[in-house]
Amino acid sequence: MVAPRPAEYYRERSQHFLNLIDAMLDLGELELACEVLWGASAHAIKAVAQRKGWAHGSHELLLASVLRLIDEGAPPHLIGQYRIASDFHVGFYGDRVFSADNIRASRELIAQFVQTLAALP
Repeated sequence: MVAPRPAEYYRERSQHFLNLIDAMLDLGELELACEVLWGASAHAIKAVAQRKGWAHGSHELLLASVLRLIDEGAPPHLIGQYRIASDFHVGFYGDRVFSADNIRASRELIAQFVQTLAALP
């Protein structure tokens, strides 16, 4: 079993993934852009969960972390943003087609999600 990385690693990777979106879109890599959006979200959740000592090694655990954060007083809209991010993960498999414009617009929503998570205690 691989030991979890420090919370800062997950926070930095989350931001790195957000910064890759435009390049992926410029290359026409819509599926990859979808996965990178999901990766930014997942790593932002992992950063908070790691700081709090919570398990975060699966989709189920990431969702549980978001719900737990809301129970602890985080903004309730985080669950909707999480669900949108999770939809982009499905987009990676080509089952759902997102346009470049939709991905670009959603990047801002995911960036807000990441920023909100980063600001939590």
